[in-house]
Amino acid sequence: MKLPDFSIGPRSQTLVVFVIVLVSLIKNIMSYSFVFGGLSTFAPVLVRGPLEMSWTLLRFVVTGAVVAFWLMGRKRALFRAIIIANSVFTIGLILTTGSLISVLFGFKASGVGVLLFDVLLLATANSLVFSIWYWIIDPPGIDVDEPLNTPWDFLFPQRSSLLPGYEHWEPRYSDYLFLAFTTTFAFSPTDTLPLTRRAKLLMM
Repeated sequence: MKLPDFSIGPRSQTLVVFVIVLVSLIKNIMSYSFVFGGLSTFAPVLVRGPLEMSWTLLRFVVTGAVVAFWLMGRKRALFRAIIIANSVFTIGLILTTGSLISVLFGFKASGVGVLLFDVLLLATANSLVFSIWYWIIDPPGIDVDEPLNTPWDFLFPQRSSLLPGYEHWEPRYSDYLFLAFTTTFAFSPTDTLPLTRRAKLLMM
């Protein structure tokens, strides 16, 4: 079967599919350290047992749907699956953050290494999840038929002024990944400013 070529054009769906799979794997590693690893004795009941297994299964199902639609070249279904998968990952991110905070209250020095590893994974997952949200909402986003005069959600430097060689520049997924990374670690906008209320709320 010939794989669909989504890498050509203003949005790189192929890269987003890869990121969806990567986030799913990161979430599974985080679940392992909380449920079975060095912090399992501190993990709240919320992230253990049947609920955790069900959440893990749900992650694999939505990830599998994204990959399947990508392989079949069903672009509209792929975009819907990406939104559903990223919604699941966002909810999981909130739950994991809450679990991590609860672990800190019963923490012992012997688990420092495991805890730092989970914090690193959490920060990485946060950047990846929100990079997809930024890619989704900023025109044309997932709507390839969106009018050209639709307001931007983010003001990239290349959009704010006429720069030589950037007359026809359009952001790609990697630009939103950089935006999410800098926002996560700087706790503020850096070179790219949010313009719409939904962009500002997502950054919050």
